[in-house]
Amino acid sequence: ECLEAGYPPGAVALLTYRGRAGSLLTRYTELAGHTLRAPTGRYSDDGTPLYNDGEVVFDTVHRFKGRSAPCVILTEIDFDTLHEDAVRRLFVGATRASMHLVMVMSARADATLRARLQPEADA
Repeated sequence: ECLEAGYPPGAVALLTYRGRAGSLLTRYTELAGHTLRAPTGRYSDDGTPLYNDGEVVFDTVHRFKGRSAPCVILTEIDFDTLHEDAVRRLFVGATRASMHLVMVMSARADATLRARLQPEADA
C-alpha cells in the first residue's frame, strides 16, 4: 500500500508494537521483496544503535521514539484492553509518521479501539 502510494522503500518505517522479543517479524530479512534495515544489537562508541544494510527500516515503537519517517507501518498491534500502556504505545507509534500511517492490528485490538472511539449513544 505504501509503495503503491509512491513512498520509496527508504521513506518507510515498519514498527512493531510487540517489541523485538515478541515480534514475529524479527526472523525476516526482507518483506515484499525489500530488505529490512534492522538493529544489529550492537552500538557505536557513543551508544547509537547500529543497523544492518536494508531498504525499509524495521524497529520497535520504543526504539524509534524521537525519530520519524514519511510513512510508518505500525504492525503487530494486539491488546484486549485499552490500558494506559497501550494508549501510550499507540500514540508514540502513530506520531512517528510525518505523512502517512498504516496500522495493522488484530481483530480484538480493532474491536477494542473502535469501541473506545465510538461516541456513546444518547440516552
